[in-house]
Amino acid sequence: MALDPRDSSSMTPPLMPWQLGSLGSIPSVPQETERRFREPAPPGIATSSDSFIWPPHRRSHSRRLDGSWSSLETKRWPRILGFVSVLLLCLSWAGLLTSPIPEIARGGQPILSSQGAGLVAPSILHPHWPIHITNSSGFNASNGVRHGSGTASDPYVISDWLFNGSSYPSSTAMVRIENTDEHVIVQNCQVIHFNSTHQFDAFYVGKYPGEVTTPTIAPPLIDLTSNVTFLNNDIESHHGYGIEIAEGSSHILVRGNRVDVHPDSVIGANYTYGINVARNTHAVTVEDNIVDAASSRYITIGIHLSDYYVSEQRRASGLVARNNTVIDASGGIHVESSRFTLVEDNTVYQTTLNSQAAGWPRAITLRESALNARIVNNTIRVEAIGIVIGASTLGWNVYDPIVGASNATLQDNTISETDTGISIGNVSGARIVHATFMNVARCELDLREENGPPGGLTITDVATPIRVRSPAATVLVRWSWTSLPGGASYRLTGSTGTTTFNASFGTSSAGAGSVVVWQPQTTGTLVTRYTLAGPPPSGPPVDLAGLLAVFETPFAVAVVVAVTAGTVLLAARRPRKHARMR
Repeated sequence: MALDPRDSSSMTPPLMPWQLGSLGSIPSVPQETERRFREPAPPGIATSSDSFIWPPHRRSHSRRLDGSWSSLETKRWPRILGFVSVLLLCLSWAGLLTSPIPEIARGGQPILSSQGAGLVAPSILHPHWPIHITNSSGFNASNGVRHGSGTASDPYVISDWLFNGSSYPSSTAMVRIENTDEHVIVQNCQVIHFNSTHQFDAFYVGKYPGEVTTPTIAPPLIDLTSNVTFLNNDIESHHGYGIEIAEGSSHILVRGNRVDVHPDSVIGANYTYGINVARNTHAVTVEDNIVDAASSRYITIGIHLSDYYVSEQRRASGLVARNNTVIDASGGIHVESSRFTLVEDNTVYQTTLNSQAAGWPRAITLRESALNARIVNNTIRVEAIGIVIGASTLGWNVYDPIVGASNATLQDNTISETDTGISIGNVSGARIVHATFMNVARCELDLREENGPPGGLTITDVATPIRVRSPAATVLVRWSWTSLPGGASYRLTGSTGTTTFNASFGTSSAGAGSVVVWQPQTTGTLVTRYTLAGPPPSGPPVDLAGLLAVFETPFAVAVVVAVTAGTVLLAARRPRKHARMR
């Protein structure tokens, strides 16, 4: 009697995919046995995985008469495994490209970009005595030089040293470099226990002016220092400054360092700086650092650029503070006597309001003749005042308005959780462009800082409502917008207590418009609240460049490659029609 192929008791048990390789090759089945037969449909119980395991056409239930799965079923597993393998390979490739790999190795080439702030290889540090290099002949093994020849392409490298300040309490600095223009990098070094009253600067570049005489740029009266880089170091100080760039120094880079200054003991003092760049310095960049300057006892400054005004010959130039994080400093970033200083992409905030002095803590300050400074795209939160633009009260009596921080541009800054957003004193030509304020308690703008109100103030593309305080006098303010709907009419309304005033203007075809108003004097706690009435501005344009940049990232490319490969693999699966029973 012939066996009924639909009788499961007469069939060989099915082989699972993982059993096929261990049983060797499967004997070929005659062509006439390739005919498939329908099986009873499984119970209609839907699960979340039905769409993956049992396709709607139920073709995966089919078996050959010899008990093996059909060729369609056996080809599914390699395709699935192939797709998963391609996905994992692409994601691993993306992670390899995006993960930083430390390159510090004793005797190897120096890295020119930081791997985040602080040490990158703490396990390879070795103790060292304080280093003092007084001229170009001092770059040797005794002074911690690992390798290099002092050129721009092969700088001297002083790296992987641990300096314990408590072992050398009479040393004013742990690393001091002066009187040289050789290229040198100090990297992956750590300073701890820098607490003695004789210790003033953990790292020091240049010569203190009082040692010989006051330097000038041309001709120099003392030997100047240049071409020094501090990269990925860690400094802990309870008395002195972290890093000091002395007067007369130039072409200095301070990148990727971690600096903690906490003058809380009785030996501390006000105005302790994490990173200090003195007056009469040039082409100095401070970037990618973390400065923690918490002190409940003293006023601290995270990053200090230049110093109070003395003369035009000793004004600093080319100073940059970029992408730093300053935590718990009384003054986050402080800019004084200089020209064209750039403070960009920094984050300054408090975890607790450390200073008890009036007007402190403040995140960013421009004063003492910091001319033409640009404060761009900084993030500020939890401060008494976000940004201060002012003059010198004492210096005004000697130098007159030159000590004001005039012609400053504040653009694209975000200020939140402060008492006052921006405070402006007796300066001229200040511009506030596209500032974002959130959770500001008292007022967004206070037009009275050092020596009175500002002159020539311009406010551009700042969203309303906005509160302005001017307790000293009435102030002429120019309001302007650059991206309103074209050919439209607008009305700027100011309300101070029970007094309201309006100023109307129209926009050009390009959407630009402006109006000049007198900001009234506000006494006591009064503020003027400004609102803008008119057609709402259009949405921001699509940033095609930014969109393309996203798709150019390794992770995005990996995902696209994986999805494309998976689509090709799944598309290669060609469904076969069921053979009908004759």
